[in-house]
Amino acid sequence: MKIVIIGSGVAGSVLARTLSDEGYNVLVLEKSKRAGGMCKSYYYKGFTYEYGPHILANHHASVEVEKFIKKHINTEKTKLTSASYVKNKICYYPPSIHSAEVLGLKQKVLKEISNLPKKIDHKNFETYLLGKVGPTLYNNFFKNFTSKFWRVNPKKISSDWAKTRKLGESIYKKQMFFNEKWCSYPKNDWNELFVNLLKNINIIYDVKVKRVNLNKKYLVINQKEKIHYDQLISTINIDELFDYKYGKLYYAGYDIVPKIIDLKKQKNLDGKAISMLYYPESKYRHCRITNYGTFQNKKTYPYNSKTILTIETPNAKKRLYPLLDDKNIKIFDKYLTEASKYKNLITFGRLGLYKYLTTDTTVAMVFRLKKFFKNWQEVSSSKRYDFYKTIRGSWKN
Repeated sequence: MKIVIIGSGVAGSVLARTLSDEGYNVLVLEKSKRAGGMCKSYYYKGFTYEYGPHILANHHASVEVEKFIKKHINTEKTKLTSASYVKNKICYYPPSIHSAEVLGLKQKVLKEISNLPKKIDHKNFETYLLGKVGPTLYNNFFKNFTSKFWRVNPKKISSDWAKTRKLGESIYKKQMFFNEKWCSYPKNDWNELFVNLLKNINIIYDVKVKRVNLNKKYLVINQKEKIHYDQLISTINIDELFDYKYGKLYYAGYDIVPKIIDLKKQKNLDGKAISMLYYPESKYRHCRITNYGTFQNKKTYPYNSKTILTIETPNAKKRLYPLLDDKNIKIFDKYLTEASKYKNLITFGRLGLYKYLTTDTTVAMVFRLKKFFKNWQEVSSSKRYDFYKTIRGSWKN
C-alpha cells in the first residue's frame, strides 16, 4: 500500500514514522523547505525560538505518549512561569485570589466566589468561566483577551476551549503553568524531533499540492505532475481540502516578532523570571510576550547576559487555531461527513480534524487512529464517521 501524507507537522511526521515502522510505503509532501509545521525552531542573532509550542509537556495524554516523544528527541526538565499584565501591574496567572489581591480586589473576588452557582453553565465560554471564577476575574483576565485573540464575542465560543486550556482552575493557588506533570524543553531544538521522526522516510519539500482527485486517487503537484496513492492522509485545513464547498471555517492566528533584551530587563514575579506574560487588556495589540531564556536552560553565550523574547500579536489571516462555536462546528460536521465517504482518504490533525492540539495530544490522536487504520477501507461511510469522532476525541484528550 502506497500512503501519501500531506504535511510534515507533528501530526504528519508522527504518522509517517508510525506507519513506516509498520512496513508501509510512505511518501510525505511538505509545502515548506523543512519539516515541523508550527513546531519549527528558528534562529535569531545566536538565539533559538519557536512559533507554536514552547515546551514539551504532558497536558491530557498518557505516559505511553510521553515515552514516544522522549524516544525521538533529547529533552531536559524545565519550568515555565506565567503572569498577566493588568492595570499596569504584574499579576499571577492563571488568575486566582492572589491575582485579585495584587489589584486590590481580593475581598470583592472572595465574595463573588462564595456566591458561585453550585452547577456550572456549560453553554459557552463566558457562562462557564463566570461560574468558575466570578465576574471580576473573568472581566479582568479572560473576556478582553479572548475577544482580542479570536475577534469574536466570548459568548459564541464553546466552553470546551476553557476546559482544554484548564482555565478557571486552581483559583486559590499561586500556580504556574505546566509544572505539575512532565515539562521539558529539547536539549538542542525542536527541529531534532522532525529529523528523527522522518529518518529514512521519503519526503519531498517545497512542493505545493495543486489539486486532489479523491475519486481517481491522485493529486497534482507543481505544474501538472500526478502522484497516485492507495491511501491519502491530509493534515491541511479540511475546508481547503474540499475547496470550501460548505463554506470557510474560522481559524485564529498570530504573528511573532523576536526581540533581544538584557537579562536585567526581563520581567519577574516573586523573584522568578516570567516565561509568558499575557496582556488581556484591549489597549494592547499584542496578546502575549514569551521569554525563551527562562525555560530553555541555555547558559552559555549569548544566553549568559541576554535573552530572546517573541511579541505575539493576533492576525485574522493566519488559519491556525480552530474556533469552536455552533456555526463552525456545524460546518465542520458537514466536511467530516463528506470525508467519511472516501475510503482512501483520512483527514487528520489540528487542521484536518478542526481541533486545538498540543504536541502530546497530537501523538495521542495518532495512537487512536492506529486502532482503526487497517479496517479503514473495509467499513461503511457511517462507520468511518464514527471512527473520526473517536479519533478526534473531546476536550479531555
